[in-house]
Amino acid sequence: MINVIIYMNKENEAKALINDLLTAELVANASLHIKNVIYRIDRGVLVANSHVVITAQTRAVLFSEIQGYIKKLHGEHVPLYSLPITQANDSFDALIRNHTKKILV
Repeated sequence: MINVIIYMNKENEAKALINDLLTAELVANASLHIKNVIYRIDRGVLVANSHVVITAQTRAVLFSEIQGYIKKLHGEHVPLYSLPITQANDSFDALIRNHTKKILV
């Protein structure tokens, strides 16, 4: 299981992407963080950029499919990464397993 973190520029695009990912069963659930501010140093100056951030939980094996889906819809410029979920209680584990695509081996 993983958390997928996706950085978008527009709230309406982020909401549409969440709907698409849930409908396609690529993620089990997602949260939206509006006006998330990211700070960086650019040529010695502190720069702040605001993004809309999606945090979604899913199966690790679906990451590549999610990445391809986002690339197809929004291009390669959308930053995304994942973090492992190393521990979860039974109800959270069931949420992920029951609300994402079944993986056939």
